[in-house]
Amino acid sequence: MRDALVAGLVAAALAFGAVALGVGIDGGSDNPRASAAPEDGSGRAVFARMGCGSCHALAGAGSTGQMGPDLDSALEHHTRATLIAQITAPAGDGGFSAMPDDFASRMSSGELDSLVDFLLAQR
Repeated sequence: MRDALVAGLVAAALAFGAVALGVGIDGGSDNPRASAAPEDGSGRAVFARMGCGSCHALAGAGSTGQMGPDLDSALEHHTRATLIAQITAPAGDGGFSAMPDDFASRMSSGELDSLVDFLLAQR
């Protein structure tokens, strides 16, 4: 019962974040870069389109999500390989992750590369 409740809350939070991004709710950011529309193929655009900012804080994306790790501090510990693994198989180590496990099927390999390039550049 508890696991079902947690899963429901996670799903609701992710859905709200996706809707908030879709209608342009930006959390009141004063970051001028956050209000600029990202280029379609850029990693920043992929970050926005995939709803990453609804859970993760990342200054370079103007996001203030508080559900997932703060990427401004977490990215320094990642390599290209660990980021790809975390994005495409978040619970790959057998542990629990609230991060959606279908990102690999929701973006192309080019989008994944752009996203990882963007994230690595934020370190």
